[in-house]
Amino acid sequence: MSRLGSFAGATVAAALAVTVLAAGPAEAARLGPIDTGPGPVGRAAGPTPSPAAGHHLMVDMATAPSSSTMQEWQAKSPYSAIGVYVDVNPSYDNRHDKVQSNLTPTWVDQVLARRWQILPIYVGLQSPCPTSSNAGRFKKISGNATTARSQGVSAATDAAGSVRALRLPATAPVVYDLEGYAPTTACTTAVQSFLAGWTSRLHQLGLRSGVYGSRSSTMTDVTSASQTAAYPIPDVIWEATDNGQANTTFSTPPPGMWEGRRLNQFYLGVNRTWGDVQLNVDESAVQDSVWDRTAPRLVAPQPPRATKHGRVRIGWRSVDASGVATYQVRIRHNGGRWKSPKDLRRTRQTVRAFALRPGERWCVQARATDRVGNTSAWSAPLCSTRFTDDRALRAGRGWTHVHGGYLGTGTRATRKGLTLRGKRVSGRHVAVILHGRGTVGVYIRGRLVGRVHGNGTKWITLPATRSGRIALRTETRSRVVVDGYAVTP
Repeated sequence: MSRLGSFAGATVAAALAVTVLAAGPAEAARLGPIDTGPGPVGRAAGPTPSPAAGHHLMVDMATAPSSSTMQEWQAKSPYSAIGVYVDVNPSYDNRHDKVQSNLTPTWVDQVLARRWQILPIYVGLQSPCPTSSNAGRFKKISGNATTARSQGVSAATDAAGSVRALRLPATAPVVYDLEGYAPTTACTTAVQSFLAGWTSRLHQLGLRSGVYGSRSSTMTDVTSASQTAAYPIPDVIWEATDNGQANTTFSTPPPGMWEGRRLNQFYLGVNRTWGDVQLNVDESAVQDSVWDRTAPRLVAPQPPRATKHGRVRIGWRSVDASGVATYQVRIRHNGGRWKSPKDLRRTRQTVRAFALRPGERWCVQARATDRVGNTSAWSAPLCSTRFTDDRALRAGRGWTHVHGGYLGTGTRATRKGLTLRGKRVSGRHVAVILHGRGTVGVYIRGRLVGRVHGNGTKWITLPATRSGRIALRTETRSRVVVDGYAVTP
């Protein structure tokens, strides 16, 4: 990071044993990090601040520590993530100052097993307009926009190979380290084109893209480009502020951009000691949702399959580690097509009321997008039907209409073998509202699918969806009153 300039070529301070007065490792851990003063590449800094709500702390350094050092730091330090530099093709990096003899797939597995996240960092070609401190230290991005984009694609392909060789999880964004530069119109165009190639190629390869840089150059140019509709937007941004604040409140990018996908490198090149091991590190605050690639999970309850009421509320709700940002909802009336009204194409509401006439059905499907851009699949249909009145059934001889019951009427029989015939239906669940002691057989397309008897609403669940005209036939001589029926998916 900034050590690539004034700290270029520096590696981690060798695991220095530090004696804390007469205290042992346990007491040292209780006391917290010990700033031993500026080391070879270190500088004095205050204690590591506590992260803001919704954030955690990450550490990064030029060279990945040994497994034993990582074990010590993972047990004693306040961090829960580490940034590591992955291998870079020499064609894109002429400095070779990241000695990564410790960084192996086994090292990665061990760190992840102790429940830390790992952020891969890739540093290669740099801006064609470097600062005076960086001049001559880097191979440069081409000033030609087309070539610059192609170079970004090549760098992403190389980075993806390094990430996969280490068995790093795809949940972590791959961050391009673009050091500070002196922005000009030509330089800005080259950088934006290069990062467009970087992000688009990583997305093609099924990986997430990140960009690291300073507010005055990299972040300004990335923010500007990302407000253009066709620009491939990085998934996360990592700003170097060195402001000592363990939060991600930036003016550039402004609040609202990359919400839930921000990192802030708030201390650069400080010496920290945890347990008995001192390292020279950079410290960052990371929004907890940076690692999230899991789509929201629907937890909406199924509405009543059938109701006697003329109004029903159908709700949808999802849960997600990053928080749900918006829903897209579509509705279907009876057997029609799914439609998404304008007000439901991007909404925060989680319920909608529907008026139901007898025999009418409304269905809802929803999908959710979380605050970091993960979108769920469409939910299973959430449907509710209002019971069809008995008067919709065609009654033959032997049936008599009576007052009372559902919608103030019923159809009565006292003989066996009498049939009520209805319209075409389709579904797996059949309900009949009955009164009396008689038994009624339910037929669909002329085939018996079940029998109901007793008082109240009686349900039959079929092994598969059946379609055809419905009929109800008395199977006993006992009195029975049919008030209505419903067939649902």
